[in-house]
Amino acid sequence: VNEFAGGLDHPRWLYVAPNGDVLVAESAAPPKPDEGFSIRRFFVDFFQSQAGAETPSANRISLLRDQDGDGVAETKTAFLAGLFSPFGMTLLNGKLFVANANAIVAYPYQEGATEITAPAEKIVDLPAGRNHHWTKDVTASQDGTKLYATVGSNSNVGENGLEEEQNRAAVLEIDLASKQTRLFASGLRNPNGLSWHPESGELWVVVNERDEIGSDLVPDYMTSVKDGGFY
Repeated sequence: VNEFAGGLDHPRWLYVAPNGDVLVAESAAPPKPDEGFSIRRFFVDFFQSQAGAETPSANRISLLRDQDGDGVAETKTAFLAGLFSPFGMTLLNGKLFVANANAIVAYPYQEGATEITAPAEKIVDLPAGRNHHWTKDVTASQDGTKLYATVGSNSNVGENGLEEEQNRAAVLEIDLASKQTRLFASGLRNPNGLSWHPESGELWVVVNERDEIGSDLVPDYMTSVKDGGFY
């Protein structure tokens, strides 16, 4: 095991392009509204500041390229900047789709390029606002007609109101032709890590379960998801 690249600012998610380029989302949580003083907020802010986590999001995707195959990236460039707490990425039909905390956007992609400067095309909005879980992943259907996006719950026990949980704790399906979104699978507290099984064709997802309420909790898990399923 060796360091492939260093000096990254909160690297959250990796995507490997067909030519071997590694795209890394450098991202942190979007700014939160001022919720006033609380003991919990005080200690969360204190420990995160000690860990160096209380810094603004870099809001970029960097490109790492290992040209000589020695396991170390010689090239490191800011591939795409000006995003909004980006996380998931996928390539489809000459476009790079990025899951920001509040929307899926697309950019023209050319293999071998080291920077994208074109403006974003917004595909769909995603549930955002008050975010308990802000990371969103995205992948394309195997026939290339749809996208699937993960959206975590807004809270632990609905404390922000059930209206804030609309289309959350779920995998959403986005039709690229109409840009319409529908609920594909639900009951998934904080889903991420979407991937298609290479043999069965099933869609799989990793789910982060409950936290902040003690250590005697149900485990995180990985599961296949089906259309209309509740988990």
